[in-house]
Amino acid sequence: MEKNKILSKLNINIKDYNNELEKILENKLFSYDVKNLLLSMLYKIENAYKDYETVKVEVPSKKDYIENLLRIIKEKCLKIFLVKTGTKEAERLEKNNATYEIDKKNGEIICIQNELVILTAILKLDEIEIPSEITNNYLEIPLNTLLNDGRIDSEAEVIRDFNGWSWDIVIKDINDIEYNYIYQTALLLNGRNNINSNRYKKIYDFVCKMAIQKYISDKKHNEFAKKFESIRKEKNERLELFENKKEFLDNVTEEKKNYMKQIEKIDKILNNNELLKKEYYSRNEKLPNKEKIFSVSYLVGILTKERLDFIEKIEECNKIILPREFIEQKGKLEEENKFLKSVKDKLERQDIVELSKEYIYILNEIISKIKEDNKFDLIKWIYKIRYYRYIPISKEENVKDLKELDLEFEKLIRTIIKIAQELKIWDNFSENEDVTYKILKEVFDTKIIYLQNINIQCSYENKILTVDYYDDTVIESSLKINIDSVKIKKKIKLFI
Repeated sequence: MEKNKILSKLNINIKDYNNELEKILENKLFSYDVKNLLLSMLYKIENAYKDYETVKVEVPSKKDYIENLLRIIKEKCLKIFLVKTGTKEAERLEKNNATYEIDKKNGEIICIQNELVILTAILKLDEIEIPSEITNNYLEIPLNTLLNDGRIDSEAEVIRDFNGWSWDIVIKDINDIEYNYIYQTALLLNGRNNINSNRYKKIYDFVCKMAIQKYISDKKHNEFAKKFESIRKEKNERLELFENKKEFLDNVTEEKKNYMKQIEKIDKILNNNELLKKEYYSRNEKLPNKEKIFSVSYLVGILTKERLDFIEKIEECNKIILPREFIEQKGKLEEENKFLKSVKDKLERQDIVELSKEYIYILNEIISKIKEDNKFDLIKWIYKIRYYRYIPISKEENVKDLKELDLEFEKLIRTIIKIAQELKIWDNFSENEDVTYKILKEVFDTKIIYLQNINIQCSYENKILTVDYYDDTVIESSLKINIDSVKIKKKIKLFI
């Protein structure tokens, strides 16, 4: 089917990205229905992206988002099959309570005919790994899972919750609400400036702890849970050794002796062909077929690497017995043990409350430091805080519904109101701070996409202040406040 015919059937204006996608599809053996679905998906993304980046703020540029999506389709999507109702494929998906399946190795997607589903599947094909330098052996898998599951829900949000004219959070289509909450909380701090590093580390530790708890709570990950418990026990025993310095030094000395023996053993093998062959056959007897050592020369490389590892361990032993290094390592181990002991076997509501409180504390720090020369940062934070309050934490609740956060949010919003009025971003329409707070708190609960469009009209009668909120000229909501007397402007354009 020619490009223009496909596009005309979809009633899509030809744009550069559509043309680029069509060029990619020309080299793909996708069905007509698959091509139609991909073009429709792209149209929805382009149509909704402006609202998505306005509401959320911390998103890639539209250019980067779409170009990355096209890259995945071009490089990693080799086969896409749409399932039809009543087929074996549809029954299998339904049985697994799934809407798609992917085979990364073969670049294959099987999914129902839906733009959000195919977008999610495409993003899933392109999972990424966290940088190795910021993790360790018990954090890598949980953080990778958090990063990828959270990222996919976050990027699919553009057509899940936005349709080009409204913002409506479709909670049932979020793949994992808890991963989404943790990821979005971390993501929104990308705009941070001048944050005390210790406070940010506390946020990072919360995220790591919650990622592990979330991961080990899944029964599919019982082996990881056992390994994690073993590491926790090992680290605790190591700390106990540090507590008894003499015993610790004796233990380090013994470790050095063992490492030196291992090096001597490797040297003997490397310098004796018969011993080398014997080691080759001995190791291969214990290894499964897929892990067997290819040749004796390959074994030489393995042994050389093992020898270097033992030398490094001896150097670590020599280093750690130095007084300053001993104190530093003990401190690090105490901190790590404290973290490991804080990890529970499942993610709890209180964890979400604690992370949110810490996050709001940092937001207060950031906002309190905003000055005239960077006042437009405050507008971005107003949007981001409004978005944060609407992040789901369950099928029934958003962050803003947590009663445990009411005082923290009130303090934060009052800080925003004060600074926004000082910087002449928001109009000052009442001398009564409590009334002002009650009126402007609604800004953080509205689903009006462009907050700059908000108009507020007030009327006072029979000791009731009625506040109407307009999206330009269309009324969106109303608020009634009981008050004995009030002096207030009748019509306010919120943003000056």
